[in-house]
Amino acid sequence: MQNSKSKIILFVLGAILLLLAFFFVLVPAFAGRLTISSVWNIGSLQIHWYGLVMALAILICYFVARKKAWKFGIEVSAFDDFVFWLIIVGILGARLYYVLFSFSYFSRNPSEIYKIWHGGLSIYGAVLAGLIFCYFYTRKKAYSFLQLTDLLALVLPLGQAIGRIGNFINQEAFGLPTNLPWKMYVAPQYRPIEYSSYNYFHPTFLYEMIVDLIVFFVLMRLSKKNQRGLVTYSYLFLYSLGRFFIEGIRLDSFFIAGFRVDQVLALILLIISGFLMLRQRSIV
Repeated sequence: MQNSKSKIILFVLGAILLLLAFFFVLVPAFAGRLTISSVWNIGSLQIHWYGLVMALAILICYFVARKKAWKFGIEVSAFDDFVFWLIIVGILGARLYYVLFSFSYFSRNPSEIYKIWHGGLSIYGAVLAGLIFCYFYTRKKAYSFLQLTDLLALVLPLGQAIGRIGNFINQEAFGLPTNLPWKMYVAPQYRPIEYSSYNYFHPTFLYEMIVDLIVFFVLMRLSKKNQRGLVTYSYLFLYSLGRFFIEGIRLDSFFIAGFRVDQVLALILLIISGFLMLRQRSIV
């Protein structure tokens, strides 16, 4: 009973904070009446909001995953040993992916490569690096690859949703110009040159945040079925489905031979994860 009351109180407080943020931060910022600095100055100390948001996202994911570890047959101590290296590998993978597909810029500005607080972390880079690391890490462990990826996939969309706040503060990851009611004002210095005459754009980071939260709650329900691999495959399928459509209107996409890289990757993951889910159902 006490636990249920605590959850209700936390939910209410969370809802109140979201409403306050919506009316006093999001709405005026989208209208161009509020400017949010990407750096928080405390005397001579500079704190970059992007880095702070990413750290918060990782921390929340860690505690949620740690609490759920037993459900996937993984001891908390074993998870703690693993997660330190996963965070490093994930960040390196996310940055490497971004740098490789923005090589023309970083080859001219090599000092920017390590400055992740300026933005530039790709979720697909983190996912691919994480999957490879999990495969090799679990080869000699008491738990399997899918046990571990199910646990990680469960909390990953929650972390992604929180991380999108960093995109909002940095005024990045937005889409094509629009006059829809939920249009977002983008300051001139952040607009691509070819769209410099436009003021309002699609808040694609917000679209992705909504998709991430939906995926998270769907996965929470699916995790109750105790079907190994279901959460992993469902995450890859659902997130890639949403990302495929959102990527089509983003202005910061990577292109190869005229195709959006993340859109192609999303389609490939859709097909693979969809096949694996169908295969699992036929086996069950």
